[in-house]
Amino acid sequence: MLATSRRRVSVQVDVQSQGGSPGPVPDRFLTSSEQILAASDRPDAPLTCGFLVQFEGKLDAARLRCAVREASRRHPMMRAALYGARQYAWRFGTEPPAGSVGLVEDGSSGWDVHEMMVSGRFDLHAHPPLRIALVRGPDGDQLSLVAHHLAVDGMGLTAILSDIIAEYRLVEAATVTAGPVDTHVGLPAGVPPGAKAAVAGWTAFTRRSGRHITPMGTGRDTGYGYQPLTLPVPGRVLLGSGRRITVNDLLMAATHLTIDRWNRQRGGESGTLRIRMPISLGNAAEVGGNNTGQALVVTEPADRADLARLAARVVDQTERAKQAAAAPPIAGVAGKVGMVATELIPGPWRVPLLRWGVRAARPLITPAAAVSNIGSLSSLASDEPKISSVYFTGTVGMPQGLLICVAGYGNNIHVTFGYHRHLFGREAASAFANLFRTAFGELTRIGSAM
Repeated sequence: MLATSRRRVSVQVDVQSQGGSPGPVPDRFLTSSEQILAASDRPDAPLTCGFLVQFEGKLDAARLRCAVREASRRHPMMRAALYGARQYAWRFGTEPPAGSVGLVEDGSSGWDVHEMMVSGRFDLHAHPPLRIALVRGPDGDQLSLVAHHLAVDGMGLTAILSDIIAEYRLVEAATVTAGPVDTHVGLPAGVPPGAKAAVAGWTAFTRRSGRHITPMGTGRDTGYGYQPLTLPVPGRVLLGSGRRITVNDLLMAATHLTIDRWNRQRGGESGTLRIRMPISLGNAAEVGGNNTGQALVVTEPADRADLARLAARVVDQTERAKQAAAAPPIAGVAGKVGMVATELIPGPWRVPLLRWGVRAARPLITPAAAVSNIGSLSSLASDEPKISSVYFTGTVGMPQGLLICVAGYGNNIHVTFGYHRHLFGREAASAFANLFRTAFGELTRIGSAM
């Protein structure tokens, strides 16, 4: 069990790098897409995005704490909090609160800590939407960075991670003493204790629906687990028409094929499958927030019976999605209804009514899974601190229950299967990842078969 305490560490920091306290940032109400996300969020299944970074050596906890403080001056969401009982708005503090960076050195693995960070309920009124923990490990330290998806999307969190690492390189421990730094030992402030037991109410529904993944090896604990997978970057793959299949297309097609095979091998149904794909909206708010739209990629059993046909079907849809003027924050009919509701429902009643509507429609509007590819993170590479791998992560509740996140680093593709514990147990998640590896490999070879 992770213990939580505090100790004071003397650290030396260049005063010039601090630049004084950040200027005041005005409050702002949630955008329409943020309001829909707020309605979709559930205390026992928070919507998050995150990174788990593996370093080759040890990091200095005090330097990291100072790097986080400096990065927060450029990213107000690192020191934000919600206020309002019905009509939410963001309020931005001048400094991140004490205990915002945890230090875990009790032998817990980075993945175990990361799972606790994403699974615990977020009280966004009392604590900032970001959780950061440095995890000591025998093969090098790991940095767990988790954000509530209402406040930050994947690209926004990438910018925060990049700035934290850049500031860590700049902070020197041999300049002017800036005073004691409060290093929080254990999980960062605001992370509740371990997972709670709950009835797996969606299991029977997903097994019979034909539109979702067949559950296996599930338990009663709420929260999320992760199954990492490393793949080599594939060579150039072309369709018979000469069109190129991108890595993202291969990942999307492999997800459709894996779910189809998984369901059939386990006696489940496999009908029309819809996989969600995030797309940047291109109109970011001035102060952080979620700037991600969504598109759906749909396949039928006949598509998945032929690899070349499956790849072509996926490419057709992803190309159309990228050419669209703007992707909706929630894909499909549900997204259109939600956007209209945010305009027509009076402010004080908007969030409660949206939340009720999402709860009622959830069995009909949820896709089978989602694939989120953050792209290459090779720009993070340096000799100090030296990074060996970066995994991008996300979470989503049942009945979907699976979010596949992807990040490129070096010559590898790091894939993370983020699953709700009412969908998979650990052995089932490992089996699903192996099935995905096989499907991805088959799809990379279709060009040579045509």
